[in-house]
Amino acid sequence: MTVSVVMATYNGAAYVQEQVDSILTNERPPDELLVVDDGSSDGTMEVLNAIAAKHPSLRVEVLRNERNIGATLTFVRAVLGSTGDIVLFADQDDSWHAHKIGVLLKCFTDRPGLLMAYSDGSITNAALQPDGRSIFSTRNKAHLALGAARDAQEIAANPDIKGCTMALDGAFARRLFGESDPAFAHYWGHDHWAALFALGLGPVEVVLEPLILHRFHGRNASGAVRFNPFSAALRRQYLRAVRAQEADHFVMRYRLAITQAQRFGATFSPMLLEALKELLHLSEQRRDLRTLPTLARIRAALRIHRRGAYDRHYNGVYTLLRDIFL
Repeated sequence: MTVSVVMATYNGAAYVQEQVDSILTNERPPDELLVVDDGSSDGTMEVLNAIAAKHPSLRVEVLRNERNIGATLTFVRAVLGSTGDIVLFADQDDSWHAHKIGVLLKCFTDRPGLLMAYSDGSITNAALQPDGRSIFSTRNKAHLALGAARDAQEIAANPDIKGCTMALDGAFARRLFGESDPAFAHYWGHDHWAALFALGLGPVEVVLEPLILHRFHGRNASGAVRFNPFSAALRRQYLRAVRAQEADHFVMRYRLAITQAQRFGATFSPMLLEALKELLHLSEQRRDLRTLPTLARIRAALRIHRRGAYDRHYNGVYTLLRDIFL
């Protein structure tokens, strides 16, 4: 089997050399490394071009977006340009363990037909010093260690598998992203979108061993902390995101997922499809709260709360208050 590693970069000059070195020196190095830069202005391209020049025997291809399009669509471009039987996503600022590629590749060779394998990872500071947490331990409601045995409603609400930990069947990945409406990128990350459909189409395997050092340095595109309403900084971040979000954000999120799932027909998990439909219905109810007078809005939100939906799928009372007051 051939292996492609795809990476999206944006102003990552500080760490990208170290990350690429960890990939190219893996015990089982990739057959190609495809990097797409999203308009960096800090010297990232110079670092990448120098790396490519040093490895003429390996396909190291560096592309650049004409304009900044965001991480998700940048990863989509990289996946569609890949050729490997297996595709691994790489963040620009992590460091891979020397056996990461080999461990994930073995999942596919041992289990023909596998669509996705993913692992845990160690959370570190900017100096790559582990802080004792793992990626699995920082997920709020996602029981990632269960793999394909996770509850369908949990998966539909948030697959929550980080791209930097996953490997995908290459043909599946290219088909999925090639067929997907590009609008999905406004509502889903590339990794959660891929995980949703890998879990819906299966099979999937989980590796409990941490296979990366997942670096956090204050400028990451995604976080490594659970939602905490008692943190003033997280509350401010949450409120900014909520106010910037369209009223029909979650409605569109699930409509797009359902449309894509239906393209796969009967091969897509009926239980997961039903869970997506239930969350679409719930999202429509939450959207429509905003059209109600204050007292009617409170009563309708409390009805949703009594069904347990806020605790099961969201951030509990905090999301209830969001739906009432924002």
